[in-house]
Amino acid sequence: MAFLRHFFLVYRRFSSLPSALWGPLMSKRWLPFFLFIFILVGCLSEYSSGQEVVETARETTFQRPEPVSSEALYHYARARLLALDNRLSEAVEALEEAIDIDPRSAYLRMIMGELQLARGKEKLAKRALEDALIQDPAYVEAHLLLGNLLLNSQAYEGAIEHLQQAVKLDPNLENVYLQLAVAYVRIGDTDGAIGTLKDLLDQNPASASGQLALARLYRQLGLTALSEETYREFIEKHPLQAQGYAELAQLYQQLDKQQQALQTLKLGMGANPSDDGFRYQLVRVLVELGYVDQALEELRNMVKEKPERLEAHRLLGLLWMEKKAWTQAAQAFQRLLDMAPKHEQALFYLGVVRENQQQWSEAVSAFEKVRSDSDFFVDATSHLGYLYYREGQLDKAVGLLEDRLQKVEGRPQLYAFLASLLLERSQVDEAGNWLKKGLELFPESAELYYHRGLLLERRGDRNGALAAMRRAMELDDKHYEAMNFIAYSYAEQGENLQEALALARRALELNNQAHIVDTLGWVLFKMGRFDEARGELEAAAAMLPDDGLVLEHLGDLYFEMKLTDKAAAIYRRALKLRPDDDKLREKLQRLTPR
Repeated sequence: MAFLRHFFLVYRRFSSLPSALWGPLMSKRWLPFFLFIFILVGCLSEYSSGQEVVETARETTFQRPEPVSSEALYHYARARLLALDNRLSEAVEALEEAIDIDPRSAYLRMIMGELQLARGKEKLAKRALEDALIQDPAYVEAHLLLGNLLLNSQAYEGAIEHLQQAVKLDPNLENVYLQLAVAYVRIGDTDGAIGTLKDLLDQNPASASGQLALARLYRQLGLTALSEETYREFIEKHPLQAQGYAELAQLYQQLDKQQQALQTLKLGMGANPSDDGFRYQLVRVLVELGYVDQALEELRNMVKEKPERLEAHRLLGLLWMEKKAWTQAAQAFQRLLDMAPKHEQALFYLGVVRENQQQWSEAVSAFEKVRSDSDFFVDATSHLGYLYYREGQLDKAVGLLEDRLQKVEGRPQLYAFLASLLLERSQVDEAGNWLKKGLELFPESAELYYHRGLLLERRGDRNGALAAMRRAMELDDKHYEAMNFIAYSYAEQGENLQEALALARRALELNNQAHIVDTLGWVLFKMGRFDEARGELEAAAAMLPDDGLVLEHLGDLYFEMKLTDKAAAIYRRALKLRPDDDKLREKLQRLTPR
């Protein structure tokens, strides 16, 4: 249809030429050339310019093109051919010759605007379109193209002026009303945006895009009652359009009206029974309402009806994971992989499931298949490194992380993990190098600063370690491990004990872990608050019965409380765990009668 429209427009232009010129043009010598021109002329919009504003302007068909004078026709046609060959600079030169011959042609200047836009010369395009409007102030297409150019350049006031003029000249331009509303929103004139959309609906009450845009605008402005009403009107007028039901359901979810969202989606499913999008959104609402079993049932029905629904298998796997039903989750992801063997998310989550099932080799196999260009590659690397380390393959874990971090940028956690593994191998300098590289890439990473603190402590630089931990806390005010480190360090030195107590308690609020309980008890011990310390240290020892240091802390407390038998018993337990600890042996010997 577009080709025929251009053909007849060209025919009308040529048919307006003087008969004295028309005859020679249709001679045998010129006929093949102009038959070719018939096909190409008017098709400048078909070449790829990369300019969104050009494409937007061409969405509307205009029936009043300016004729090209007979004297300028040759240069105009040559410009078209050059443009189609992507020789845009030469096309501009040819068109300039046509304009020199026919300077009053608004059409030629509008085409010049298009050409300059295609070249990325927005200022020249703007000048050409303004010149076109000087020649013909009622040139709708030029107003529209200039309005879109200004809209894309964020010159919203000027865009509004020209888009308004376009709809004034041709009130049937539905897309232009929508663009005009966007421009009003950009300058903060929400009344203007609402008024424009209402004008569109007055002009065309059946406009689905206009009504949907108005409902969205009300929602964006927080006018939820008006948004709901407009969405309902949209659904009433357009019951087979799924978007209205879906967005109204989203509005209800935003308002925490989950039951209304559920009812709306069910209505939408009734009107659009073959729309998978509704069913997936219904599943999400069911999950948010806590009806996980119903969501699972809906997904099972979907895969039963159509087993090739990959998304349904994926969601089933994730929901089974949420319920910690590892066997069912593994089955769902495996079915998905049977149909799509390279589904990266399914591979990754299958690895996670196998890991939770303690099927270590199967987990490793799944993680190893995740490709390096996958969004899950870094996470898969973390899991693989952990699995190698867990199996006592420390060298393999280190090799894996070093190899992959040389190929991909990774995440801060990978650099921190690698550094911790290298520290375990007593490769302090190598760990420092990787942390340095990580901090160069991620200078705002609290996790990397935390591990830098651990490294500096290992090197004997306590002040540097404390500074790194404080930086970690600045970057993440909920970094409980950094808080715990500082609190424990202060307790060990018997300094800043009030601050240490506050940090330990804050860390424990954030994460009730046994080693933090031990720190709190140790701080209280150092403050001489033995009764309070006893409750914390006994709790820590119960949670970590195989941690020699925690047991030693409890033994020290019992010793200071004159509970010598208890102290001796705890020291013996600790010494079994740390048989080479001479200091601990001395503590036990001072309690043992000679």
